[in-house]
Amino acid sequence: MILLDTDVVSELMRASPDAAVRRLLAAQRLETLFLPSLVVAEIRYGLARLPEGQRRAGLESLFERFLAEGFADRILVLDASCVARYARARAAREAAGRPIALADALIGGMALAYGATLATRNTTDFEGLGATLVNPWEAA
Repeated sequence: MILLDTDVVSELMRASPDAAVRRLLAAQRLETLFLPSLVVAEIRYGLARLPEGQRRAGLESLFERFLAEGFADRILVLDASCVARYARARAAREAAGRPIALADALIGGMALAYGATLATRNTTDFEGLGATLVNPWEAA
């Protein structure tokens, strides 16, 4: 099971996604790829911040198709287990002098709770949480 972080989803929505990202994800069975609900929220928030117009409407439409065609039944919810993992991991990072953003800590907690690998370009943001990480831009 692989959870896709916001940066990976954003990359996949580009007209020409990075070849390394495409290769890594193409090598996976589609049913092993999941989206944390927080990533969906972050993407929707980013789109909502764009000025009204054709660009925003086009990106919103693209994202809706991305969800409907690929991930409609593979969006993972933040549950009690995720929140417990988040709390412990975030507290440990802060105690080590390495604070972490709320959204990153919650996504990391989801990866831990679901026993999933987190695919992200921002691996340093998640280091020390205990989650297995893969950087699709650097994957062999």
